[in-house]
Amino acid sequence: MGLRVEIPGSARLELEHLVLDVNGTITDRGALIDGAAERLRRLSEALGVHLLSADTFGTLDEVSSAVGAEGALVASGADKRRVVLALGSSTCAAVGDGVNDTAMLEAAAVGIAVIGREGGAGTAMRAADVVCNSILDALDLLLDERALRATLRP
Repeated sequence: MGLRVEIPGSARLELEHLVLDVNGTITDRGALIDGAAERLRRLSEALGVHLLSADTFGTLDEVSSAVGAEGALVASGADKRRVVLALGSSTCAAVGDGVNDTAMLEAAAVGIAVIGREGGAGTAMRAADVVCNSILDALDLLLDERALRATLRP
């Protein structure tokens, strides 16, 4: 299990975990974004998928079940960062959109910020290695090693 990506002129990525913010990232006001569950199930064949949320809309259990992934309640961005560090930051890809995702994006081997319907925080965009227009674009990038390599190559 794992996702190995050779980045020419840079370090090799050896990812084992995908850590995702829920609200604003894989959901729109608590509702799972169409197409996200299927992509996350495909990614779960190679990566451990971890959903993190303060559960603002009260849908974390429903979303976790639909995606087939572990969901965890977190209170802050520092909590999200601690999860990435506990999993092993060098083996994590992280995806988020908000201020409270900034530390998680910085800690991960690959931080991906998304600009969804709820927008994207400037701090998250600056902390990320990659910025995508949507969660679907971000997940597709992880599903296609060639695209990820092309985006990250120096």
